[in-house]
Amino acid sequence: MSEQSTDGTEQVRIAHLFADHGVEAEVLAAHAEVHRFTIDPRPNEFVAETTEIDLMEEIPRGRFDLALLHPKCTKWADMPDVDPEDHDNQIPRARELGCRIADDYVIENKPRAPLEDAVVLHGRMFGLPLAYERAFEASFPILQPPQQQQFGEKTVSPYFLADRTTEWWKATKGYRGDYPKQHLAKNALPAAYVRFIVRSWLESRDTRDAEEVQDNNSPAPRTVPEDQAKLTDVSAQSSTDTEQQGGRSL
Repeated sequence: MSEQSTDGTEQVRIAHLFADHGVEAEVLAAHAEVHRFTIDPRPNEFVAETTEIDLMEEIPRGRFDLALLHPKCTKWADMPDVDPEDHDNQIPRARELGCRIADDYVIENKPRAPLEDAVVLHGRMFGLPLAYERAFEASFPILQPPQQQQFGEKTVSPYFLADRTTEWWKATKGYRGDYPKQHLAKNALPAAYVRFIVRSWLESRDTRDAEEVQDNNSPAPRTVPEDQAKLTDVSAQSSTDTEQQGGRSL
């Protein structure tokens, strides 16, 4: 829930859950005050407050405008050495927390994960040379962006993180903070994904209570409603009035 800041403006609050490193807070902090709740928090300069908490057992305090949740995806990873039965499904708990502490929520995970009405994002949708698919369940509409054309260079998988430097991963994923290379490559959402999700949320927030949702992708109307005067008509009438006044003064 938004609060009033010291200067009287509205302060948006975002909860960042299951986010030990919280890389995405770099993007979130540009739009809101970020509060992180996680079991093993690592240093992060972009969060306003961090609470060490076992989210499978406890519920964060406070109320927020948006919650971004990253439940573990190991259960849904398509790796031969991973037995799904050895890992918990944290998605139902994440959904419960998102509904309980925030007005809106978004959960990210693997495309194979049991998310509801999920939207899948890929690097090609944002002009990135990344083979990095992530699925998102949200309490607000997210439009599926189109695939872009193929790249001349190969797309890079996070599993071959050694092929690129840490600086390459930071530049490609869109972050500047000091994060471990492995986490940055394998776990951090590209900043472009986060901006897209936040933009979708802000648009839904602005139009949710409107009588008619504005479609910014539609062409401009060819005609002006009858109850609105055209600028050219107003200008012509103004010129006529001026000429008539001038005639009377002579």
